[in-house]
Amino acid sequence: MFAEAGLLRLAYFANILILLPICWNMFFGSGVASVFEGKVDESAGLRLLVGSLWSAILIGSAAGLFAPRFFAPIILVQIFYKSLWLLIFVLPLVAADKFHLVPWGISSVFLAIVISYPIIYWYSGVGFGR
Repeated sequence: MFAEAGLLRLAYFANILILLPICWNMFFGSGVASVFEGKVDESAGLRLLVGSLWSAILIGSAAGLFAPRFFAPIILVQIFYKSLWLLIFVLPLVAADKFHLVPWGISSVFLAIVISYPIIYWYSGVGFGR
């Protein structure tokens, strides 16, 4: 049980490390322009929406360090929305040879999470009908 919770804690810890500077930037820094490398149009509404989502994941991840199984759905939310971003935004740009329009920093992080978090979720003992 501890090892299973440890896997979830690993994902939560990674979320915290990734999201602390990003959330700070969304609310107090250059926001969407820096996170998305200037390749997604900046707006106050988008900055607030994305900043709020990522802040909720950050807070849930911090709480997940203390109650890992209870907060496991945060991992699922990340798998789903990041997969959608990659499939609906990034993949069409790559297929159209518009690599220069892809914000590769955030896209690479999303890809790493989409690949690794399903494994972490599955082996944590809460995953997919277990």
